[in-house]
Amino acid sequence: MSEVQHKSRTSSAEAFTQLILEVFQLNGRLLAAGDQLTKGLGLSSALWQVLGAIDDEALPVSQIARNMGLTRQGVLRTANALEKKGFVEYQDNPNHQRAKLVVLTDNGRESLDKVSALQIEWANKIADGIGEDDLNAAIRTIHGLYERL
Repeated sequence: MSEVQHKSRTSSAEAFTQLILEVFQLNGRLLAAGDQLTKGLGLSSALWQVLGAIDDEALPVSQIARNMGLTRQGVLRTANALEKKGFVEYQDNPNHQRAKLVVLTDNGRESLDKVSALQIEWANKIADGIGEDDLNAAIRTIHGLYERL
């Protein structure tokens, strides 16, 4: 037997571990559902995620990455793909010479509005029958874990 002694998880740590597994599985299903919602619009979940990040304001790639907890390189690849599809364009940033802003084009705005309408219908269907208090408790729990990480 190994000389390293393994400790048992506390009951809370076991529940946390189970939550991690459930979140991983949920993330996979959310990405697949997002791909289904966006496929008719020339988008994917990843492309939609970056479009949504600049819905209210144009941002540089590095800020989008920080806001979303993604790598700058990953967001840059996605933003470049969006640019090739005509959903975004890069514009000069008055606050930084080299870090261009990622800006929605008219085509990008139209596609984001369409997928947002589809998401509303989908979210209403999925959330039907789940109590708002339960969903808010899940949000608080996930946010609390996020803060600890």
